[in-house]
Amino acid sequence: MTEANRSTKHRIATRRRYKRLMFGCLAVGIVGLLIGSFLDQYLIGVLIYWAGFFGMLGVWQFSSVTLYDERDTAIERKASDYTLSVFAFVLVLGAPGGIMLEEGGVVTLPAAFDGAMWMLVAVYAVFGVVYTVLRNRT
Repeated sequence: MTEANRSTKHRIATRRRYKRLMFGCLAVGIVGLLIGSFLDQYLIGVLIYWAGFFGMLGVWQFSSVTLYDERDTAIERKASDYTLSVFAFVLVLGAPGGIMLEEGGVVTLPAAFDGAMWMLVAVYAVFGVVYTVLRNRT
């Protein structure tokens, strides 16, 4: 085994270790929030969640290796594209379709329907603003 191969393997192993630590911090935070909520100890649950979240950020920002490479960026880009596409269909077809079915007396939409549709509109509005800003900067 050459020195370059050993160094690459060491770097990959270190990156995996830090990623596990990063997501472990977040998992502990989420589990703490769930347990706190289950036990009606919301404040403690939220504090544990924030500790886990900031622990994750700390590992991400202060680790000695780069945790994400081009492959991770490409995967995130594809996942984001697919996710936005799925919810675009939900918004474009679901909002008018739900309203039409309710107006026709076919279904009674739950109160959360309006909130969910407005949330999707807000997501796409924020996406449009961020996209426009990034496009104009480059």
